[in-house]
Amino acid sequence: MLHLRPLIATLRSNLQKCADDPALDPVHDLRTGTRRVQALVEALLCEQSDAALQQAADRWLRLLKKLRRAAAPVRDLDVHRKLLHSLLQQPASPALDAGIARQAHTLDAWLHHARQHHAARLKKKAARWMKKFDEEAASFLAACIHSAQTRRRPQNTAALALEAFAQLTEQMPHLHAENLHDFRKGAKKCRYLAESAEEDAQAQMTAKALRKLQDEIGKWHDWLVLAEEAQSALDGEGHELQRWLEEQRDRHFLQAMKAVQRLRGKLLGEYLAMAHQKKRASRRPGCPVGEAG
Repeated sequence: MLHLRPLIATLRSNLQKCADDPALDPVHDLRTGTRRVQALVEALLCEQSDAALQQAADRWLRLLKKLRRAAAPVRDLDVHRKLLHSLLQQPASPALDAGIARQAHTLDAWLHHARQHHAARLKKKAARWMKKFDEEAASFLAACIHSAQTRRRPQNTAALALEAFAQLTEQMPHLHAENLHDFRKGAKKCRYLAESAEEDAQAQMTAKALRKLQDEIGKWHDWLVLAEEAQSALDGEGHELQRWLEEQRDRHFLQAMKAVQRLRGKLLGEYLAMAHQKKRASRRPGCPVGEAG
C-alpha cells in the first residue's frame, strides 16, 4: 500500500491535467497510470481476504477502466502521428517520393482531426470524473486499512510477476496476429507489478524483459493500426503510402514474434527456476511450506 498512494496521487494529477488540457504527456501518463494502479490493486487482493475490500476494489477498477478507455484513442493517435512524422522527416529517400509525402500529409491531417475529437471527449469526461475519482480512491484506501488485520504474508513481487506471466502464457500458448496484442496487454500488467518493487533487483530485471517484449509487440501494433487508419482516411486512394505502411507492419510483426519467442522462453525459465528453488527450500527442516522465497 506504500507504493499505491503515490501512484494514485500522480494519477489524480494527470486526470486534472487532462481535464484542463489533454496534451500528449498527461494523456500518456493517465493511460499508463491506470494500469500501474490496477496491477498493484490486484496484487493487494492476493494478499488480503476481505469482502468489503473486494467490493471497493471492484468499483475502483471499473473507474480506472473508464479512464483508460477514454485516454486510449487520444494516446494511440499521438503515437501514430509520431510514426507518420518520422516518415515525413526522413532525408531524401526513394521511399519518400512526392506521392507518398502528399498522401502522408493527408493522413496526418485526418489523424489530427480525429485526435481533436477524442481529446475533447476526454477533457469533458476527465472533468466529470474528478469527484468520483476522489471518492472511489478514498473508499478503496480506507478498505485497505480496515482489512489490514486479515492480510496474508506478503509475497515476493518478482515471483508474483513471473507467475502471472506463466499463467498468461498458459492461457495463450499459440501466438499470432489476432491475439498478439492481447498477449501484450497481459504482459504489461505483469511488468507494472514487477516495477512496483523498486528495491528488488530480480523484480526489476523481470520488468526490463517484460518492457522489451511489450515494446516490440507495441511497435508492430502501432504500424498495424496506422495502416488501417490510412485505408479509412484515404478512402481507397494513397496506394503507395498504404503499401509502404503494410511493409512496415509486416516487418515489425516478424521482429515482434522473434522477440516474444526469445523473451518468453527466458521469463518462463526464470519462473521454473524460482518455483524449483521454492519447492526445495520448503522441504528443508525448520522451513514451513510457503515461507520460502
